This record gives sequence, C-alpha cells and structure tokens, in this order.
Amino acid sequence: MIYLIAFLAPLFYALSILIESFLSLDVFKKPSTMCFYTSLTNALFVPLMFCFEMPTCPHAPCFFIYIILAVIDIAYLYPYYHALKKTDTSVVSSLFALGKFFVPCLSFLILKDVLLPMQYVGFCIIIFASLVLSAKQGMFLKLNKSFYWMFLSSFLFSFRMVLAKLAIQSDGVWVNTIVYPNIISGILVFSFLLLKNLRPDIQKNMPAYKEKLPLFIVNEFVYFLAIAAATYALSWLSPVINGAIEATAPLFLLVLATIIQPFCRFQFKELQVSYAKKILCFILMIVGVILIA
Repeated sequence: MIYLIAFLAPLFYALSILIESFLSLDVFKKPSTMCFYTSLTNALFVPLMFCFEMPTCPHAPCFFIYIILAVIDIAYLYPYYHALKKTDTSVVSSLFALGKFFVPCLSFLILKDVLLPMQYVGFCIIIFASLVLSAKQGMFLKLNKSFYWMFLSSFLFSFRMVLAKLAIQSDGVWVNTIVYPNIISGILVFSFLLLKNLRPDIQKNMPAYKEKLPLFIVNEFVYFLAIAAATYALSWLSPVINGAIEATAPLFLLVLATIIQPFCRFQFKELQVSYAKKILCFILMIVGVILIA
C-alpha cells in the first residue's frame, strides 16, 4: 500500500508540471511573480492536512529545519519557472529526475542512510529510464542557461527531500513537515513586495491572477496531493527509494499530456515519443522498482 501511495506523488507532480507550464508561459512573464502567487495559493491548502493528522508543536531544532524547508520551497521555484519559459516541458521533467542523483549522497551524509547494492542499481535504472524517456537528441550536449537553472532547482528539491526525512525522524509527525513550511513560506513570500524591482510586476499581474485563480487553485490542490503523498511515503521509505519513485514522473507526464491534449489549446509537441521508446522505458522502470522494493 505504501508503494501505491508513493506512486501517487509522480502522478500529481506530472499533472502540476503541465498546468504550471501553461501558467508560466501564457500568463506570467516573470518567474518571481509566478513564485509569489504560487506560494501564496499554496498556503490556502494547509488546513486540509488536518484531515489526515493534527500537527503538533515542533521541537526547536525541527522548527529551524522547517524554516529552511520553507526557504527552499520558494527558492527552487525561481529556477524552475525560469527553465519552463526556455525549455520543453518534457526536458524540465527529465532534469528533475537528473537531480535525484544527489539523493543517495545527501541521504548518506545527512541521515547515514545505507541501502542494499541492488536497491542503488534499481535507483539508477529508474533515473536512467526517465532521462531517456524525455531526452531529445543532443539535449544534454547543449548546456545552456536553462540546463543550469533546472539543475539548481532539481538539486534544491532533492536537498529538500532529505531534510524533510530528517525532520520526520526528529519530530515524529509527518504532517508537520507540510504544515509549518507552507505557513512560513506563505509569510516569507510577502517580502517580495518590499523589493522595488519585483513589486510593480506583482501588482500589475493581480488582475491576471484573479482571472486565473480557479486554475491556480486546481494546480495547487494537485501539488498539495503530490506533496502529501510524497511526504507520507517518505515517512516510511528511504529518500533514495522515494526519489526513484518520483523520478517516474516523465512517464505519467506523457500519459497525461496525451489525455489532456485534445481538450487544451496549449500544444505539448515535445512530448511525442515513439511507442518503442515508451515500452522500453516502462519495462526499465518496472525492473528498477522491483529492485528497490
């Protein structure tokens, strides 16, 4: 059952990436403005966590970790949205998988987490399959700015996963790892209004935000489900195993894009992948999951 819940995370992450690619490209031109409204909307769903488990008062060291998690929740969005403007959706998804290579090292250094050799092999197989599924010819040879932006974002996201596991182990309550960072980031993001170079664009796009609010709410609800599934799974699984499962998002991305495309004016042309490639990567991912499980 825990693996089923873990696989809900990449499903919802993939759907969120599709929605955010539309919002980032068609609505908000500056990544900082998108960060502001995304973080603001995210905080609205904190009360939903009370349906799973009531948060507790965190220990002082854990609260410091929650502050770091909140900062990362805002910080990783800027390079992510910047990359979405310059790079195909499928490439962004694959580069998120690339960042998962940091997870075993960070997990060992911070958590002293050690897995069986075959589990590490399974992890590498899944990461490799997700990269092959999304990569275009020569994609990784062209190390442009978008590549580095996404590399930074994926590293921060991977670092966040390991810190979240540390918080869960220290605090013992998995919902705290969602509730407190979301509340803190929702407060911290108002600091954007104090910066003269950011405030005008945020104010100018307020009407656009109101117009797209239903889509924002849908996106943040989907992202909330992804975070909830990922965090609950992380409370039971190693960050390495959890990271490998999340790396299957490109496969879900292809399936969802195929389903959504007929009903959406936004074109996902970059997601056209041959059936042979899909089947090969799907088989590799299954083998990887069997090895890590």
